[in-house]
Amino acid sequence: MTTWTSISNAAVAVGGIPSSTTVTALRDNPEAIAEAANGAPVMVSGWHPHDKVSIGDGKTGLIYDHAVNGTVPSVVTPDFVDGYEYRVIAHLMQSDAAASVRLNLEAFFETDAAYRRLAYTGDEFSGTTEFGYDVEIPMPRIATKTHLVQGEGYANNNVGLGIDVASYDSTLQKVLRARVRFTAGNIIAGKIWFFRRREYASLP
Repeated sequence: MTTWTSISNAAVAVGGIPSSTTVTALRDNPEAIAEAANGAPVMVSGWHPHDKVSIGDGKTGLIYDHAVNGTVPSVVTPDFVDGYEYRVIAHLMQSDAAASVRLNLEAFFETDAAYRRLAYTGDEFSGTTEFGYDVEIPMPRIATKTHLVQGEGYANNNVGLGIDVASYDSTLQKVLRARVRFTAGNIIAGKIWFFRRREYASLP
């Protein structure tokens, strides 16, 4: 793998003569970025942790881990940023509800200032049932009447993801953030990751 080398401003200052190290870095750094070499900036056009800046900075996109965060009623993602689309991965989630539940993915609509469901897993009895999904939210920062999602979900051996038509609204609006929660009970197990990638349609 090609090594990433940071180049100082002084190394490329006007009137200076670049050293062989600087010239080599100018040649190799584009390849190092493409290969995701340690220290290289993130290729934002591909999925990456929402707060990751450079390779090796320790950011994994993990926003919830029951072993660390404990039992919670829901998990809310960081706010979405113009120019990006987002992906939520929920894995081995469990509810403490003594009834059949679904694992919802809900969106916070800016104009309404309220959450509405975008997607959900199959309906299964809780207890030891494990739920999860991998859902992409394309261009949530475009003001539109219908926000789409795509992905897949599971509830034990019940595989499939429901797409909720409740995302349609007569008002043009953007989505600000997402929320993961069960239709009943608290989250008592599992992990959630939050990723993003660059898109240009929603830039101001």
